[in-house]
Amino acid sequence: MHIFRDFRLFLDGQEIIHIADGQTLELNVTPGRHLFFAKIDWFSSKTIEFEVNDNDTKSFVLSNYNKLFRNLFQIGNLILVFVIGYYLPKYIALAFVPIFLLIIYNSTIGRKNYLTLIELNDNSLTNEAK
Repeated sequence: MHIFRDFRLFLDGQEIIHIADGQTLELNVTPGRHLFFAKIDWFSSKTIEFEVNDNDTKSFVLSNYNKLFRNLFQIGNLILVFVIGYYLPKYIALAFVPIFLLIIYNSTIGRKNYLTLIELNDNSLTNEAK
């Protein structure tokens, strides 16, 4: 949950603004090719490269799609803790290994996949409206 922390948006390697969860933002950028990504603490999104011409409008969505997977994983792990704790109390510490591995993954290899930044095109906007 990111209620108390803002996302930091970067354009061409420079931090341009902080944005709160659920906030909508409109920016004017110079025509040309740009690199865009978002960060929260140590974690970030992948970098998106896009080009803007005069009078172009680009739309992006920043989210945390991986959040559902992590929540389901943690719920499954809690169930595993209760089952192991009930049937095999001396092995209860083993049930926490998956959570530990997920934390290690998110803090190292997966840190640039923590956030999802998607460029919307006209077709995706039309499909979302349906």
